[in-house]
Amino acid sequence: MGELVLIIAIIFGSVSVTTLGCVWMGISYSAKKKGLRNGASQREVEMLQQKVSDVQQEMDALKQEVKRLIKIAKGASE
Repeated sequence: MGELVLIIAIIFGSVSVTTLGCVWMGISYSAKKKGLRNGASQREVEMLQQKVSDVQQEMDALKQEVKRLIKIAKGASE
């Protein structure tokens, strides 16, 4: 009887530890993915900086296009 309880306790403990480990890894991965924790690699930081730079360039291009369209609209209304 004692051996059976010991085997069940070992199995239950192993399953519990495995489950808690998986949950912990999932939570830490999710937190890192959302940027809630420090740990972004240098490559990820460089990729984000490149994306920001690209967005800034697109914004500048859009501003120039809006200015051009405003000039066209003013010329057409006169």
